[in-house]
This record gives sequence, structure tokens and C-alpha cells, in this order.
Amino acid sequence: MIHSSMRPRRPASRLVGALAAVALAALTFPAPSLADTHAALQQSISPYLRLHADDPVHWREWNPEMLEEAQQTDRPLLISSGYYACHWCHVMQEESFKDAGIAERLNRDFIPVKIDRELHTALDHYLIEFLRATRGIAGWPLNVVVLPTGDAVAGVVYAPRDDFARFLDGITEQRRRDGEALAALARAARLELTERLRAGEEPLSATRAQRLPQALWAAMEREADFLAGGFGDQSKFPRAPELQALLQARETGRAPPWADEFLEVTLDEMARAGLRDVLGGGFFRYSETPDWGRPHFEIMLEDQAQLAQVYLRAARQFDRDDWATVGRDALDFVLRDMALDTPETFASALSAIDEAGREGGVYLWTQAQVEEALAGHPEPELVRTWFGLDGALRFDYGHLPLETGGLDAIAARFDLEPEAAASLIEAGRRALRSHRDARGLPRDEKALTGWHGLLLSAFAEVADHPSLGPAGAALAARLQATAEDPEDLALLLDLPPERAGAAELSDYADLAQGLHDWSVATGSGPDARVTALLETAWSRFRDADGWKALKEQPLPGMVSQRFHPAVHRPSPTTRMLGLTQAYADQSDVLAEHLEAIDPRPGRAVETTPQQHAGLILLVTGD
Repeated sequence: MIHSSMRPRRPASRLVGALAAVALAALTFPAPSLADTHAALQQSISPYLRLHADDPVHWREWNPEMLEEAQQTDRPLLISSGYYACHWCHVMQEESFKDAGIAERLNRDFIPVKIDRELHTALDHYLIEFLRATRGIAGWPLNVVVLPTGDAVAGVVYAPRDDFARFLDGITEQRRRDGEALAALARAARLELTERLRAGEEPLSATRAQRLPQALWAAMEREADFLAGGFGDQSKFPRAPELQALLQARETGRAPPWADEFLEVTLDEMARAGLRDVLGGGFFRYSETPDWGRPHFEIMLEDQAQLAQVYLRAARQFDRDDWATVGRDALDFVLRDMALDTPETFASALSAIDEAGREGGVYLWTQAQVEEALAGHPEPELVRTWFGLDGALRFDYGHLPLETGGLDAIAARFDLEPEAAASLIEAGRRALRSHRDARGLPRDEKALTGWHGLLLSAFAEVADHPSLGPAGAALAARLQATAEDPEDLALLLDLPPERAGAAELSDYADLAQGLHDWSVATGSGPDARVTALLETAWSRFRDADGWKALKEQPLPGMVSQRFHPAVHRPSPTTRMLGLTQAYADQSDVLAEHLEAIDPRPGRAVETTPQQHAGLILLVTGD
């Protein structure tokens, strides 16, 4: 699926555009047996990979040694990235990856590699950026051809079966005609993209750097939708890091004059319209329409954490109790519906697809189901009206509940006092949710370390709440124990690094931020674990050119960057810089790193200021 934040745009240059033409024109290692590849996927820690274990494609789990195999066999890699909760990933599996003809092409002409983007975020991000640069579009399911040299050459997102077959055949034919020329083109484009990255990181002059806040607010305002909220006029993501930046700017008196109006519209509309599961309290990932009314139904832990924090912070700033309720409900949803058997660990996602293969089937209601759930309720029509179950949002498998608002008017319509109507509505909510619970929630039970750090930051906002505060304290204790040995930090909370993989830069940054936020909220003073995490991250992920997303980056195009962008989650490099400033007086090592680093933003920050909003506020603050 093409994400709204990755809308089509012109390729970056002629040379990079030549790779776009490749993709557009395309619309002694013994080969493992199908049984071997199936068995390996069936044992994977990723439910997304296990989902593909029965495909006729000989999928392999990623490891950097595959490049050596590609060189020995002269077959390129086809790296296919997705995630368990993704609707279009399921669609492409049914249409293409279970198709015998597609399987024959992939098994014969490529080394097919399947990755879970949540377990290989750095590799996935690099492939996303490659496709965005060469095609102007990106999203999931993501399918990129990587030559034996390690250079990416072409890719596609979701494509119907016949289009995907043409893409594969085109790559194979072009390699057969002149593989050396294709490899040279891919290498030249990779070098050009790296050169452009380096040029974009050259520091701005002091005068231009000080104008970055104005550039940021102007860019945000151009995209802001003051009628329906959010950014853009097509499909919409919440883009929580940008909302956080606006709230941060309000706290320091640096927000633009339109910020209050925009935040009020955005937070009201996201809470009441289709983006939010108003029965459970969680948020869906994004909407295909600008009114938030056509969500895809995947639910991600990282989104619950970030949006809960946004609503709770905004509630304090605007004195809005209803927003505080939305934020607390999101955390209650995580505790109730995403908790795993291991204490204080939570699933990474809930799938958009139910057990019957229906998108949104868990969350949608037929009239018969509503009647069954509300049998015995004294005012079922009141509940129907409040949640818009008379047909306001109709999908293939039923209606999606909304909160229509206007309690006084609805109470008067049913000849009730508002307090009585509110009580009856809440009883109806519980009845609907109880009925829905029997449907089950298909969960991705990976417990991602960094996402738990995001979650702890949200719980820090309610550290003094009578029920959520103790839950936050238990999570903090769990993460404090996890952080005791930062050298051995794993990607997943409940597995050692040798099984789960070593944590990436973003895991260190988000875990450190969560522990810091909790220590501030509870008044416990600087956390020595945060200091240790920061020192380890500086040692493990920093080189002369900037920050590496991984300790060892497997593809030649995966180069270090001075500043990483924030799109759907915070920038790890901005967090590292901010936390290092906060803890420099606790560590001579951190003080030395801070003294040596050049914090001046470059032209890339000026060009895409929305993706560096937190950095701009950090480095241009008083």
C-alpha cells in the first residue's frame, strides 16, 4: 500500500531516474529445499514470516551472508518486507506469493528473502528510502531487487499478480541482456545518492539555521487540514512526532499562531472519527480518506504509545478532560488487549485481518450482531444512535462505531437526563465490547524493546493516576531490569540477542527516553541506566560520518547519517542529542561526545523540516 507520507514525486536525478526506468520497464551454495525453507520460517519468532511458511516461494530469512550466496550463484536477492498487521501484505500474499507462476520465477531467478520490517527496521528503512528516491513512491508490502553487489536496483510496492510477474520478468531479462551495465548503473546511482546525502548534511550558516523554525511552521501550515485535521489532503497518518513538536513549541511559547486551532481540530477529529476504535480505545494506523473515515484496521503498539502521550500532554495544555480520557483509554486498551503472558510485555500489533480473512472483521458490526449484543439493554436505540450504528460508516463486513457527540441533544431526543443517557451509553459500550471480545484479536506477539520505551514515556504522563500509575511503575521496573546490561540489549524484551537479534539505535534511544521520562515524572532523579544506554549507543552506532542505524550495516548503500528523520516515530538521533545534553553532567564520556559533535543542521533538514521538527526545536532553542 502506498503511504500518504510517501506520495509519488519525481526521481531525484537523471541517474537515479534511470533506475526508475528499470523498475517501470520491468512492470557452490546448494539451493535449499522447499521443506527446509518452510521449516525455518515455521520456527521464526515473527508471525509475519510464519504466515509465509506454506507459500510455494522458497522464502529465506534475512542474513548478510546471503550476498555471498548471491555472488556465487549469480542470482539477485528479492527482499520482500512487510508486517503481520498489514492488510495489503495479506492481499499480495494471496494474489502473488501463493501463485505457482510467481513462485517459479522467484525460486529460479532470485534468492527470495522475506523480512519482518519490525525486526529489521534499519534495512527496511533503507529499502523504503531507495524506492522513494527512484520511484517517488514507497510503502508496504515492499519488494526490492538487490544485485549480488549489494546494490538495490529496482522495486515495487503492492502490485497485482500479472504486474508483479512482468516486473520480475523485466529484471531477469535486463540482467540477461547486459547484467554488467545494470550493475554499473545501480552502483553509480548508489554513489550518487550517498553523495547527495553528504551534501545535504553540510551545516547551514548560522543565519539560515536560525530561520529553520519559520521554515518548519510554514511547511506544516501548507500541509495542515484545518477542516478535518491532520496533514495532507489524501490518505492520512496521525504523524505523532509533528504533533509532539507543536505541543512542545506551545510549552515554550514558540508555536505558530495557527497551532491551537489546528491541534484542536486534529485531536477532536482523530478521537471521534474512524481512526479510533471508540469501543476499545485504541487507534488504527491510518485512514485512506482525509476525513479519517476509512481506516485500515491494523493497530500498532508504537501508535498507541505516541498518541496516548499526545492526548495527555494536550489535555493539560488545553485543559481538556475529554482528551485526557482518550489518552487514558488508549493505555487501558494496551493493558487489556495487547498484554502478553509475560508480565509487563505487550504485543507489537493487532492484525487488520481477522481469523476468517476479513479486513476489519473484528471491529465491524452487522445489524444482527448489534441486536444480539444489546439484547436486554433498556435503550438499544440510544446506543445505536450514539455510536452511529445506523449506517454512518459502512464497510464490506458491517458498520464501524463512531462517537457522534452532542450528549445533551441525544439525551433530549430520548427524553433522558444527560447523566442517565451517559450511563446507558457506557453500559452499551461495555455490552458491545464484551460481544466483540468473543471474536478474538489476531496478535503479533513480538515484544519490541524500543516500542516498550515509547510506551513507558506515555505512562510517565499518568504516573500519579490511581490505576495507570502502578501499571507504569511495573513497566518501568521491567525496563529498568532490561537496561541493566546495555551491552546485551536485545531487539525483543523476552529473548536474548542471540535469538532475537541485537537492538538497533532506535531501541537504545527510545528505551533511554522512556526511562528518563519516568524518572522525571516520579522525581527520582537522573537514572544511571540512561547514562549507560547512552554511552553504549555512542560507542556502538557512531562513526566519523554520523549515526549508524545498525552496528553492522549489511548493504553498501546503508551509510551513516548525521540526523535521522522522524516520520511515524521519533528520530533516534534527535533523542540521542537531547538526552546526551541532559546527562552530560552525569558522565565525562557523554560530555566529551557532546563537545565533539557538530549539532548544526544541514540542507536536508531545511528541505524537509517536518521530518526534523524535534531537532529544529532542540538546536534553535533559547
